[in-house]
Amino acid sequence: MLSYIGTASSLAHVVVKADPAQAHLMAPDNGVILADYAQTSFTRRPVKEANSAPANLAREALLAEPTAADALTVLGFQAQLRGDTAQADRIFSYSTAISRRELRPRLWAIEESIARGDIAGALRNYDIALRTSNDALGLLFPSLTAALAEPRIRAALLPVLDSDPVWKDSFLGYIAKTGIEPEGAIALFREGRAIGLEASEDAQANLVNALFGQNKRSEAWAYYRTFRSGARRDLSRDPNFALNTAVKSVFDWQTGTDMRLSAAILQQGNRGILDFSVPPSVGGALVSQAQLLPPGPYRLEGQSRGIDQPERSRPYWSLTCQDGRELGRIVLPNSDQDSGRFTGRFDVPAGCVSQTLTLVARSTDDIMGVSGQIEKARLIPLS
Repeated sequence: MLSYIGTASSLAHVVVKADPAQAHLMAPDNGVILADYAQTSFTRRPVKEANSAPANLAREALLAEPTAADALTVLGFQAQLRGDTAQADRIFSYSTAISRRELRPRLWAIEESIARGDIAGALRNYDIALRTSNDALGLLFPSLTAALAEPRIRAALLPVLDSDPVWKDSFLGYIAKTGIEPEGAIALFREGRAIGLEASEDAQANLVNALFGQNKRSEAWAYYRTFRSGARRDLSRDPNFALNTAVKSVFDWQTGTDMRLSAAILQQGNRGILDFSVPPSVGGALVSQAQLLPPGPYRLEGQSRGIDQPERSRPYWSLTCQDGRELGRIVLPNSDQDSGRFTGRFDVPAGCVSQTLTLVARSTDDIMGVSGQIEKARLIPLS
């Protein structure tokens, strides 16, 4: 008989995730399973009455298992629905005291701390929730990231990050990539240098891209210059394709995203080379770089290898304005002419505050398609 009870209880713990009611029938004296049944019933139909079925189930669960946090959660939320804030506070305070792993009471503790203006207390509960619940990351990262706009939040968060919690790296990657509050993220990294909180190269590039994507081009450029020394608005960057990072900012060379085209920047010692291959009857962007060129004339110069096509199907460089205006095209000569060197001119008019320099592949009827390499490309002012 004891063997059956043990087996039934173990099986009930498996069944509870799919069918709490059936799990309760299999293990009627298990307070934890009964608490889960109470919470599921309440979630499906939230009711506030103290004599409702979920409330009775929750109290029965607590008689069997006084530390059943799910049952406390039901009673706490019911008290909130009735407007009994004092009772809800007592229940959730007890719940957070007996269990660090339950997320819902911890969310209440965060809200309660915020209502009291206790930033340190709120962050302490954030930390506990993020350390103990996998579900907390998706729930809490967005709100914590948005809060980075507030200097007091950043100041209180830095000591927490300095303790090296398990969620630290995930959070730093999240704030850089999502673009929820890029300026706050930049401020956090700047203020955190005293404790060694440095943004990775990937995070820096992601922050630039987030700002640029929000049309904060000047802010994106200002931050870009803090980690790309020597960058100038009147020059393109990385003429030799030497930059070797996993994530590129919009101000660096970025290969196209069309899966039909093959374009990659290959490293060759302290230099690089853009290698591309395009199948017949397919065209599109091979590589691009965002610019913030002041008005005026500019010269594009560079060198290619392996391009051998009739003029109508040779790749070309295009400079386009942020409003979609094309400011010109420079068709590449075949690489057997002048050792593959190419040059051409673009004129940037007033009012064109940002531009994109793009190498574009054109379709061909050649069965071999179009292929080649760009060894060097740079845009410089003529004056």
